[in-house]
Amino acid sequence: MTAEKKKAARATEKKKAAPRKKKVAAPETAIEAVEAVESGVQQKAAPVAKVSRPRVKKASFFTGNKYYGTGRRKEAVAKVWIGPGSGRIVVNGRDFGEYFCHRKLLEFQVFRPLIVAGGQNLYDVQASVYGGGVPGQAGALVLGIARGLLAMNPEIKVKLKREGLLTRDPRMKERKKYGLKRARRAFQYTKR
Repeated sequence: MTAEKKKAARATEKKKAAPRKKKVAAPETAIEAVEAVESGVQQKAAPVAKVSRPRVKKASFFTGNKYYGTGRRKEAVAKVWIGPGSGRIVVNGRDFGEYFCHRKLLEFQVFRPLIVAGGQNLYDVQASVYGGGVPGQAGALVLGIARGLLAMNPEIKVKLKREGLLTRDPRMKERKKYGLKRARRAFQYTKR
């Protein structure tokens, strides 16, 4: 008899020797549960009723109509909603200055489409941004705001286009090639 067959035979013997506990239906009352625990009988778990929570609708950020614009830059994507308001910009539920770590250049970039459109204190902006890094997300937000403003008022297209705010920046990271270390960097050559 081989070692594998011996192991299999021992495993089946152990299974046969172990006493099985009887499974009984879930107890209906507390007294039945106590009696079952004292007798050592294993019980089936009582079915748990699913509790559904009522959905709480968030308060609307905008008072009037809202307009949507999508922006992309490198690997970042920004979903932007613009509506009439007091000039508040919220990114992922946080103030945009706090979100962009109070970096003045990025704050200036984000405000630029609103300044060109002449509505720095007239519109509220709510954005959901993901992917990429912080500067890429700022660039995506700029394009999203510009597209949202364009959806709101098509007459400002010339102003936004002249400033280059409606153009998606095509520069992205180049893909890595096989046989190379990165996109173009070759492995170091050693002569000896």
